[in-house]
Amino acid sequence: MAKQGLTLEQKQTQRLALEQQRLLGMVLEKSDAEMAEFIDNKVNEIQALEKKSDEGDEYDNNTDRQAERENERVPADEVNAETNGDDDTMAWYRYFANNRSRDDEYYAPTAVSEKTLQEFLNDQLGELELDETQQIIARAIVGNIEDNGYLRRSTTEIADDVTFNDGYVVDTQQVEEMLKVVQSLDPPGIAARDLRECMLLQLRRKPSNPDVDLAITIVDKYFDELASMRFDSLARKLDVDAETLERVFKHQIRRGLNPYPGNAFGTRSYITQQVTPDFDVELDEDNKRLTVTLRNNIPALQISESYTLMSKRYKEGTPLTVKETKEKKQIMDAYQRASMFIEVLKQRQETLFNTMSAIVKCQQDYFMSGDERDLKPLGQQQIADMIGKDVSVVSRAVSNKYVQLPWGVKSLKSFFSEDINGASRHEVYDDLKKLVDAEDKRHPLSDDALCDRLKEMGYKLERRTVAKYRDALDIPSSTVRRRMAK
Repeated sequence: MAKQGLTLEQKQTQRLALEQQRLLGMVLEKSDAEMAEFIDNKVNEIQALEKKSDEGDEYDNNTDRQAERENERVPADEVNAETNGDDDTMAWYRYFANNRSRDDEYYAPTAVSEKTLQEFLNDQLGELELDETQQIIARAIVGNIEDNGYLRRSTTEIADDVTFNDGYVVDTQQVEEMLKVVQSLDPPGIAARDLRECMLLQLRRKPSNPDVDLAITIVDKYFDELASMRFDSLARKLDVDAETLERVFKHQIRRGLNPYPGNAFGTRSYITQQVTPDFDVELDEDNKRLTVTLRNNIPALQISESYTLMSKRYKEGTPLTVKETKEKKQIMDAYQRASMFIEVLKQRQETLFNTMSAIVKCQQDYFMSGDERDLKPLGQQQIADMIGKDVSVVSRAVSNKYVQLPWGVKSLKSFFSEDINGASRHEVYDDLKKLVDAEDKRHPLSDDALCDRLKEMGYKLERRTVAKYRDALDIPSSTVRRRMAK
């Protein structure tokens, strides 16, 4: 009989473990909005489960102790260097636990949208000591900057706009002076009139050294040779060896510059998405360490006091009637289901936090700079190995999840890309954009020509892949581009 009881207990434990894993997979891939509805349904379905009230109710001792242990392990507002390793930049994280204290106020998720480039620039202008006329001119310049970061309207046209539309009589020289002010704002390279100026604005922000100085000379004096990738000609004209030229091009120009500085921001035509960021990633004041915060958008749950008391009574071994024995099964089943659901929510929060922390650690350069060229090739299996989970868990964890960054809201899926000869897809996209921007508009490069140029740059891509990337970037075919140039 003891053996039969042990077998039944093992089967029940296995069944509960499988049910818990199934439930965890289900809640991992849900967004916060879906979780709110899902939790409401579970509270109505499981009688022993309830949301914690704001009043001084008695809480389940097991839940309280669990929350205390959780808060001791990963405090909400203290340093946690557990995943730091030797990297001081990733020295601390904040983690809002699933179980909050009874004094915490719960805020419903709110819809957020990305801050536009224009809003970001105007915020910076507001911090400068400019007189009224200068502010008007500067904001007129910002208003004419395209979503990719370029200023295509001439300073003469902007001066006319300010004079006739705003009533301030200004000349081109005043606009030129304020354009320099706007070009000094972040992100570097903003308000450039063309690619060459965009690159020079970024290079001149860098601390001077031989490689940076050489890069400035290349872009300033030999931009046509650079655009055409005529490295042999460049090496002769600059009197430098091929190794030096390759190093400067790779690190200072190709990977060190962003040809579209405005692309990290939301567009003015961007329609507010009803999404709630699950995370915040911020730099501390001295810009040396990153802080990852998992927002506490899920209401805290507890086992109701009545079910807690009844479960304790039945555990004490008091003799029971037939009716009480039947009631005990129902009570203990509800208590067990409620406990399991609370534990699943706790595991969800821990898995989400660990996943985001691992992503930040792998894509640290991007989170420090905001430049998409700093995104490295990254697969979900790599994150799964780091957090000790199956890749299917990571896939669910990043589904419908967003992070709030200083420059906007990003999907967690956007941080993953395949490895293309040691580069990420984002780098290939940027180099493809550069080739199209620098082409002779009357004789645009075909997909075959683009494929050959990219191969010269070290990317082993097929023509159909290049065509797919071109389509993804909304770049028309060479035939359409030729017609557009006429």
